[in-house]
Amino acid sequence: MESKAIYFRVGLVILSGLAMIAALIVWVGAEAFRSAGRPFETYFAESVQGLEQGAQVRFRGVPIGRVTQISMAAAEYGNDAAQMNVLTNPAFRFVVVRFEVFTDRIAAREMDELNQMVRGGLRIRMSSQGITGVLYLEADFVDPARFVPLAVPWQPRYTVIPSVPSTLSQFQTAAERIMTRLEGANLPGLVENANTLIEALAGSMTSGDAYRLLVEAGDLLAQLRTTTATVSPELTATVADARGAVQALREILESREMRTITSGAAAASARLPQTAASIDQAARRLDASMADANRDLGPLLRDLRITADNLKAITEQMRQFPSQVLFGAPPPREPVPAAQGGGR
Repeated sequence: MESKAIYFRVGLVILSGLAMIAALIVWVGAEAFRSAGRPFETYFAESVQGLEQGAQVRFRGVPIGRVTQISMAAAEYGNDAAQMNVLTNPAFRFVVVRFEVFTDRIAAREMDELNQMVRGGLRIRMSSQGITGVLYLEADFVDPARFVPLAVPWQPRYTVIPSVPSTLSQFQTAAERIMTRLEGANLPGLVENANTLIEALAGSMTSGDAYRLLVEAGDLLAQLRTTTATVSPELTATVADARGAVQALREILESREMRTITSGAAAASARLPQTAASIDQAARRLDASMADANRDLGPLLRDLRITADNLKAITEQMRQFPSQVLFGAPPPREPVPAAQGGGR
C-alpha cells in the first residue's frame, strides 16, 4: 500500500515537471505562435553575414518586428522566370529577406500610408548591434532621390520596402572606387613627370632664371641694408626731434598760463547761459519797442498820406486853374428871379 503511494507521488512529480517544461516552451515560442505581424520583404545586393532568422526589425531603435526568412532570389523566384534570365540577370543574385512588422507598433496601419512613407524615403538597412557584430534590420528615412529602389524582374509575393546599403558596404564601395581610379591612373608616368619637374627645378635653382633672381634678390637685400645703415642716423635724429617736440607740447599744455586760459574758458563757458539769457531778454525788449513804435507811427503815417493827397489835389488844381489861385474863385451866381404876372 505504501509502495503504491510512493509510485503515485513520483508520477505526479514527473507529470508536473513535464507540464512546466511544456508551459515554458509555449511561453518562449508564444511570439512565433501568435504572430500578428504583417509580412514584408526586401532585397540586398550585398552580403548578409551576421543576419539571422529571428533578428529584430527596428525603427530608429524601437523594435517593431522580426526577420522570418532569409534566402536567395534565384531560389525564391527562379521558377517564375526563364533559366537564361536566372543565370545572366544580376537581380537573381540578390538576397531576399522577409520579415514581419507588428502593426500595433507603427503609425502606418494601411497600405496607402505605408506606400506614402516609402515614397517619402522609408528604407531598410542592416545595422550592427554594439561590438558583438550581431546584425538587425533598421528602418529609417533617407533621401529617396539618392537611394532608388532596386529593380527586380519578378512580381514580389509580399509588400516590398526598399533597402539601402549598410554603412560598411558604402565604405567598401567608396574604397573600391578609389582603388579602381588608382589602378586606372598612370602612376609610373606621374612619378616620372614628378622626377622631371624636380630635376628642372633643381637646374633652375642652380644655373637658370631662378638662380639669377636669387642673386638679384641678395644684391637688393645688401643695398637695402646699406641704405638702412645710412638713413638710420637721420631717422634717429628725426625721432629725437619729434620726441622733443612732443615733450615741449606737453610742457606747454601743463604750464600755468595754459591752466589759466583753460580756467578762463571754463568760466566763460559757465557764464555763457547767463549771457544768452541776457541777449534773449534784450531781443524781447527790442521787439516790444518796435511794436510800440509801429503803434505810434501808424496814425502819423496815415495823416501824412492824407496831407500828401491834399497837396496833390491842390497842385493839380493850380495846374488847371492858375488864375483861380491868384484871384480867387468867382462869386457864385445868384438865381434870376421869376417874371411877375403884371408883365403880361
